[in-house]
Amino acid sequence: MSGTTTATLYFDLVSPYSWLALRRAEAFGERHAIAWDVRPVVYAALLDAHELVGPVEVESKRRYTFHDVARCAAEQGLTLTGPPAHPFRSLEALRALCLFHDDPRRLRLAVALADACWSHGRPLTEPAVLAEVVAAVGLDAGDLARRIADPAVKERLRRNTEQAIEAGVFGVPTFEYEGELFWGHDRMEHLARRIRGPDPESRRRAEEMLARPRGADRRRR
Repeated sequence: MSGTTTATLYFDLVSPYSWLALRRAEAFGERHAIAWDVRPVVYAALLDAHELVGPVEVESKRRYTFHDVARCAAEQGLTLTGPPAHPFRSLEALRALCLFHDDPRRLRLAVALADACWSHGRPLTEPAVLAEVVAAVGLDAGDLARRIADPAVKERLRRNTEQAIEAGVFGVPTFEYEGELFWGHDRMEHLARRIRGPDPESRRRAEEMLARPRGADRRRR
């Protein structure tokens, strides 16, 4: 795409918010001349790196999350069906995306996998489901289980995740542009504004706050 700006999209299909972002990504990119560098990552590894727990690991946050996702999905004209169990192992689906890292249809595949899970309730833990979605996008699904188990494919997913951690990514979806992070499916407009030009005053105010000392710390259990 000529005349476009590249922004990185970090996501894990285990996150319903990644689904919401992916469903908007193509149209949003066309509207704002953004070319997406699609980067599947392992959300659990991000949480571990930052000593965090996922929202569904806290019961009150789990309840809130799914009510919130259902409302957000309705706003986008989507229906939340969701996977048979959650959280679920997303590694094989992420590796399938890494297998097609250099294919221009990788964003379409990410959307199709997210939709299969969150819109249609299909288990991405099943090799047959992954193969069917890959084939439906027009990609080669032959011997998919063996191909995604290739060490080079696994290494790409590890490298994506390590690069995300090094960039400071702690949640998904996260968008990155020129080293600046925008976390959450509802921060895409902030990304578009940043691409149009930096906001020195907002940056100055944020850095001023960050320079102040911590006044209190919560005891870790």
